[in-house]
Amino acid sequence: MIWKIAFRNLTKNARRSVTTAMAIGIGGFAALLFGGFVTSIWFGVQTSMIQEQGNLQIYRQGYLEFGAANPDDYTIQGWDEVAALLASDPVLNQQLAVITPRIDLAGVAGNAQTGNSKTFIGSGVVPSQIDEMHKWDGWSIGQVSPASGLTDQVLDGVVIGIGMARMMGMCGPLNVADCQDRPVDEDALTEVETDFTSLVNDEAEITDLREGSVERPQLNLMAATSSGVPNIARVGIEAARPQAIRAIDNAYVMMHFEQARGLLYGDSQEATTLMLQVANPDQVDATKDRIQEVLDRAGLDLKVFHFTEVDPTFNRIFGMFTFMFIVVSIVLSIVIVFTIVNTVSMNVMERVKEIGTIRALGFRKGFVRALFLTESALIGLFGALIALSAAVVIANIVNSAGVQWTPPSNATPLTVQLMVLDNPLFAASVVGLLILISVVASVMPTFKAARLNIVESLQRA
Repeated sequence: MIWKIAFRNLTKNARRSVTTAMAIGIGGFAALLFGGFVTSIWFGVQTSMIQEQGNLQIYRQGYLEFGAANPDDYTIQGWDEVAALLASDPVLNQQLAVITPRIDLAGVAGNAQTGNSKTFIGSGVVPSQIDEMHKWDGWSIGQVSPASGLTDQVLDGVVIGIGMARMMGMCGPLNVADCQDRPVDEDALTEVETDFTSLVNDEAEITDLREGSVERPQLNLMAATSSGVPNIARVGIEAARPQAIRAIDNAYVMMHFEQARGLLYGDSQEATTLMLQVANPDQVDATKDRIQEVLDRAGLDLKVFHFTEVDPTFNRIFGMFTFMFIVVSIVLSIVIVFTIVNTVSMNVMERVKEIGTIRALGFRKGFVRALFLTESALIGLFGALIALSAAVVIANIVNSAGVQWTPPSNATPLTVQLMVLDNPLFAASVVGLLILISVVASVMPTFKAARLNIVESLQRA
């Protein structure tokens, strides 16, 4: 009965009830939209990073701590045997979608045509397997990364950063938009061309790799082998792609895994890391434990890491937006609390005679308290429904508009997806919190109403 009476009281003061519900709804609407954006960050940015790095990565013990100083001491030797070992495990065979090696390397890049040269950092990957990783969509959000730009058949193809193209004078030959070539140093041109050309021509094996690729812009890469001997390769640039960090963009070269292996290790089957992609993201932790168990059982000096342990970028991005969401939610909650307190206080002042009449009819203080709290709960419920409905409508409009933004971890933009209902627990929590705030905010004025003296209430009316 009390719910029916509370609803009638709200309809009698329809204007104030609607105003209060709208205030609650606006606050909840903002929280739901921002929360939907944070949810999309959790799924979208994480998906993007998993497509590039895999869910899990295997390194030699101590690589993350000491490998940067001397990476050759921490390579995975016989990586193909390790990959075969993992693939042969009946449990991992069902859970792992991709197992692919990567080589991280650095050296000097030069363009004999323009006389430009600079240090480079790069990675050697298996193109077909990287392209397969880029299709991963474990949470079914429809996000797919572009292909690498390399193929398994062309061993001497590379993809460079936009900044690297600018430094090497490749903007024109590659037709890169909004990119201006570095001025050519005519004095150093002859010397650089002679040095690189003589080194390349002395490498018969590298010369064979160049056949059929004369029309592509050429780049000379020099790196030190694991024994410290300089090695050089002439490669053809397939494309220039932007990188997320300027320093990396100015030096990045991605090449075929076999090209990188030939530069550093010759015929030795060595790799910096094995990247593993898990088909079901809910099974990542279990898969990680299983992989470590298989590696330890085989007596291998290897350790498996979650990609966030190797690269903390995702945790930092998500932590930043989570903190912003908490601050915004606190501010909105304070606004809602003051709105409810003001509304209920005004309600009490206007209904003093009604309160006195209710008490004179024999109803206890507890009934008065329950009546006002019920009214506040209903207002909170109506406000929450307004917030949820408006958030769903606006989210659908924004999602269908294809608005894009570029997170700090990405070089390419992601499509904004406001995932309001994709996280049911979050949406339900916001609705419940709005109702709870409405009830809690009305406690003080409600108890004040219940303590009013019956005779004084009737006289004041």
